[in-house]
Amino acid sequence: MIRTILIAAAVIPMAFALAESSVWDGVYSSAQAKRGQALYAKACASCHRENLEGHGPTPSLAGEEFRDRWDGQTLDDLFEKMQATMPADHPGSLSREDNSAILAFMLQANEMPAGDRDLPTESETLAKIRFTAAKSK
Repeated sequence: MIRTILIAAAVIPMAFALAESSVWDGVYSSAQAKRGQALYAKACASCHRENLEGHGPTPSLAGEEFRDRWDGQTLDDLFEKMQATMPADHPGSLSREDNSAILAFMLQANEMPAGDRDLPTESETLAKIRFTAAKSK
């Protein structure tokens, strides 16, 4: 009987560790999004515009088209694309902390709620956060 209890106790924390969250669970802080807004203005707005709408071949970073494009993927997918390819004139020049703040600003611009912690920078943690275009009911 004791052995069963110990096994069950070991399984419960592991189940929570594997649980996914979504962008609707408050995965960034308002303060981080504010820092991201300033970084976005310096590094991204010249191509994606101040209102994140993009133009021509430059994609929008807010709105229905953006949300549909990333729907079902993880924040790690989006974060690593930003990290490796942006800004277009100096790919990879922004730190992981800067990109995390910019991504927080993008989530805020897409009306996804803020929480009480900054969005992390680690791939393994970001891979557990699902980008869903609409809040599940």
